[in-house]
Amino acid sequence: MLKSLEIQGFKSFPERTELVFHEGITAIVGPNGAGKSNITDAIRWALGEQSAKSLRGSRMEDVIFSGTAQRRAVSFTEVTLTLDNSNKILPIDYETVYITRRYYRSGESEYLINKTPCRLRDINELLMDTGIGLDGYSIVGQGKVDEILSSRSEDRRAVFEEASGIVQFRTRKEEALRKLRRSEQNLVRIDDLLAELNDRAVPLAKQAEDARSHVDLATRFKQIDAALTLRQISSIELQQAKRSDDLELTKLDLDEARGEQDDARVSHASAVELVDSLESRIDSEQVRFNELSVIETEKSGLEALYREKLAASKKNSESLMEERNRLTMQVMAFEHELTGRASRRENLIERKRQAMRELTAAKEEFATVENKLNEIQLHSAEALEKRDKLSERAFSLLATYRERAGEKQALDSRRDHVRGDLHLLDDDLATMAESLDRLHLEADTQNEVISRTEVEAAAAKESVQRRHEETDAIDASLGETISEIQRLRYESETLERLEASFEGYQRPVQLLMQELKRSQNGVNKGIYGPVGSLLSVPEDLTRAIEVALGASTHHVVCDTFDTAKELIDMLRRTRAGRVTFLPVQSIESRAIDRAILEKASRAAGWIGIASDLVTCDPIIEPALLFTLGRTMIVETLDDAVQLSEMIRRSYTIVSLDGDVVHRGGSMTGGWSSNMTAGVLGRPARIREIGERIKTLEERKVEIEAKLDEAIENLKRAAAEEESLLERLADAKRQQLRLSGEVTAREQAYERLLRTNGELKTEAAAIDGRLGELVEEMKDLEEERTAVVSERDEAALFVIQFETENRERAVERDACRDRLTRLKVSIDSIDESIADFDSLTSRTGNEKEHAEMRLKSVDRELEEQSHLIDKSRRDLEDNRSALEKASAEREESQKTITLLMEKREEESALQRQLLVKMTDVNDRVSRLSAVYERQMSEFARGREQIDDQLNRLWETHGWTRLEAEREACEISSVSKAQSERAELKRRIDLLGPINHNAVAEYEALSERIEYMTAQREDIEKAGRGLESVIRDLDRSMREQFSKTFEDINRNFSQVFSELFSGGQAEIVLEGDEDVLLADIAIRAQPPGKRLQRLSLLSGGERCLTAIALLFAILKLKPAPFCVFDEVESALDDANVQRFTDYVRRYAWSMQFILVTHRKGTMEASDRLYGVTMQERGISRVLSMKLSSALSYGD
Repeated sequence: MLKSLEIQGFKSFPERTELVFHEGITAIVGPNGAGKSNITDAIRWALGEQSAKSLRGSRMEDVIFSGTAQRRAVSFTEVTLTLDNSNKILPIDYETVYITRRYYRSGESEYLINKTPCRLRDINELLMDTGIGLDGYSIVGQGKVDEILSSRSEDRRAVFEEASGIVQFRTRKEEALRKLRRSEQNLVRIDDLLAELNDRAVPLAKQAEDARSHVDLATRFKQIDAALTLRQISSIELQQAKRSDDLELTKLDLDEARGEQDDARVSHASAVELVDSLESRIDSEQVRFNELSVIETEKSGLEALYREKLAASKKNSESLMEERNRLTMQVMAFEHELTGRASRRENLIERKRQAMRELTAAKEEFATVENKLNEIQLHSAEALEKRDKLSERAFSLLATYRERAGEKQALDSRRDHVRGDLHLLDDDLATMAESLDRLHLEADTQNEVISRTEVEAAAAKESVQRRHEETDAIDASLGETISEIQRLRYESETLERLEASFEGYQRPVQLLMQELKRSQNGVNKGIYGPVGSLLSVPEDLTRAIEVALGASTHHVVCDTFDTAKELIDMLRRTRAGRVTFLPVQSIESRAIDRAILEKASRAAGWIGIASDLVTCDPIIEPALLFTLGRTMIVETLDDAVQLSEMIRRSYTIVSLDGDVVHRGGSMTGGWSSNMTAGVLGRPARIREIGERIKTLEERKVEIEAKLDEAIENLKRAAAEEESLLERLADAKRQQLRLSGEVTAREQAYERLLRTNGELKTEAAAIDGRLGELVEEMKDLEEERTAVVSERDEAALFVIQFETENRERAVERDACRDRLTRLKVSIDSIDESIADFDSLTSRTGNEKEHAEMRLKSVDRELEEQSHLIDKSRRDLEDNRSALEKASAEREESQKTITLLMEKREEESALQRQLLVKMTDVNDRVSRLSAVYERQMSEFARGREQIDDQLNRLWETHGWTRLEAEREACEISSVSKAQSERAELKRRIDLLGPINHNAVAEYEALSERIEYMTAQREDIEKAGRGLESVIRDLDRSMREQFSKTFEDINRNFSQVFSELFSGGQAEIVLEGDEDVLLADIAIRAQPPGKRLQRLSLLSGGERCLTAIALLFAILKLKPAPFCVFDEVESALDDANVQRFTDYVRRYAWSMQFILVTHRKGTMEASDRLYGVTMQERGISRVLSMKLSSALSYGD
């Protein structure tokens, strides 16, 4: 049973509106357009209707209240159906079921069952095969009747399938069919994919075979190519050793020549500077001489100009005096003319005053007559209005009296009904209150249990989260630590390998140190090692020190000359190359001059002497001073240039970026790939990495212990949380059950309370209103008698006032004629005065203009006087300036002559110094060219070595050490080159190689096997689905056939009862399958032959459709039925038959009828009236039928 319907914001119901439905028949009535059918739409919409057209709209947003002129639109709508499930017709463990649907203007939608969010599918499954669903027969409107009457069989089949209970089977079948179609689509896709994979497998197998051959050939090619490359690198390194010695000798000669060049350059620069200074002074004085000449010429021209300006000013002054005399005469003539016109104007003004006095008297007389006439008309209108109002009041009082009498009669009847209903409600309220107290106590106890458990569960969840975060953080920290240890170990091993093999040093040095290391006699023979391996350099100075050392990085430090000679002999015998040795007992250390050092230490960016900034074993300190003792380190290149100028380019200076200012002034900088990077910082980095690894290993042990502890804590917290969640779920299920019961009982209790209060209020209001009505009726009768008497008196006054009004109107017209004549006379005088005023104004304007021009002439005369005085002063000043400029020009000419004589003497000395500087520059250029050529050859050799090493790395991914380890032995270079060419040719013949082909082919094979297995599984699942579909079809046919026969039998019986005779049947046509056959309806009303439904009249067709609906309801009753004006096409007699049949089923079913037929209303137990007192807003009023009938009488 439908217990209630709550609507908010739906169509014409903006406010929350509740309709409570009882057993039996409830009718919803109201005028057209008031919103009756909106209640039916609300029920359909809550049950899941998705078609806006079915709800009489164009889009779903139309169901939300859209506002009126006085009310704003709402943002959402909500409808709730409350269903009684005490008979368990719905498959859910609740006696009361709430189905709610919300829709927001943004397009979002929500469905709820018992206030719990759900899907539309859940609601459909809940109502399936109950007759309540959208395709069922419980909600019947004009649309549903049209479906039954439609010529299309499929439109009415849905009603029969719902009645037969096969909707659930059909839904399962459609789901199985969808799965089967998806399986077939998957099979097609898998077949396509397998075909594609097999097509790819054939060429991929060939590619994999080529890849294996390529690997074998490429490995041999790399071994031979590496051996040939290493042989070429050794040859280049022998040439590099000789180039290094030649480069050092040339550099010493170049430094000496650059010193002489700097001295000559300074002397020549001083002479040039002096000559330039004299040139500048001569140019400056020449400019001054020219300026003075220009001034003298300008002053001469100005004297003539000033004389002309003086003459022009005098002439202008004379012209202005003549104009002033003429203007004075004009002003006097204008004043005489204005005096004569003033007397004539005064005479006209006196005539106007006399006419105005007569006009004033006439206006006063007219006003007196007009006021009397208005007063009479006002009294007449008041009397007339009073008469009309009294007449209307008399009629109004009579109508009100009759209305009050009818209201009193209706209220007497309603009071008796209300008293009876109140007595019944008091008993229901007592029983309901006792039940509610018991449920509230149970619910409060359960809420306390849930609150405690939720607090404990939240704390447990937070604890688990914290444990998870703690464990993840520790695990991440452990992973980072392990990764860092592995990275550092790899870096340390690489650096140790490079250090052990002396990677980065010249090839002869590498061979020498490796040989000494193998023989374990390096230290015994007095060999300390290359300079680069013996120094400890701060990290920020590494680049600067490497540049300062230059080739000295590769020099080998030993103890004595004898040791050096012995090693040189060994190198010569083995043809290993050339090496420079530094015997610490023999070499002479060089130091920077103390005075220069003190001066340099105060320079900007100063860091120190290179030898003081690094550390080494004291035994090799002479070698340190020899290589770095005369090199200075500063911060930037600008600091280096400034310091070099300060110490007159006598020492080499290096910046932190590796830029160099050499002794003598030459500079080296920029970027070079030949810079020896890494050999100085390598030992310090190895020590730093070792200490860092030790620290990280200790930290790793600590983190692992913390991780084990964190995992145990996490397990304990998770177990506790799971236990609490199970307890909380049990408690909430119990609470949900109690909440549903409490809500249902509270709503029922509130409804009873509201009804009780409404009835009591209504009873009190009725009693009060009855007393008021008796008094009102008495007062109305007395007032009406007095009003009629007063109306008659007012009619006599109206006649009197109309006679007097006509007499006063004649007198007013005579006064108006006299006023008109006087106004015409005054207007004529005003025109004459206006003409005089116009002439006077024009003459006054001309006089004013002449006076203004006279003042302007006086000002111009004064300005001309000033201009004459100024021109005389300018003429005198110009003469003085001309004399001064001439004297200064002669003095400037003498100064220029003296300076030019001094310049010739200094130019001769400059030419002598230039000859000397040119000779020195030629020598420096020759030595620089030699040095640059040697440097270029040395750099080219390094580049050749680097190119070969880079080619090894880029081509094969090998360092030099790895190449030496992987290279094969070659006896003949020419044979090795031939073999390499042959290998290259065979590799090229293979063409492009897919190096991933082997792995791809194996992965592709595995995927083909997997897809084949998947195909077999899908085919097996498809066969299972086909079996399920066959079983469902069989069950649907059996159940539909049985139900169809029962409905047909009931239809024939109900038809005869509704039509008082005749016969009807439903038959299956067109297909042997009952699930596909058309459903035809044949009817034979009394006195007619059997025919199709389409051939009947409109009323007969409608009643036939109603008979079919009752036949279905008789077989399978629905919990409730909503009929929306289904009987509108019936005449009164058939409406009576319809209502009689509804009454027959009302004891077992609930009927809600939307109607405007009187017969249907009379058959109902309760009425809901839908009104629209405010335009666009529907309101609902409820009333029992007995009360409604009394009110209508």
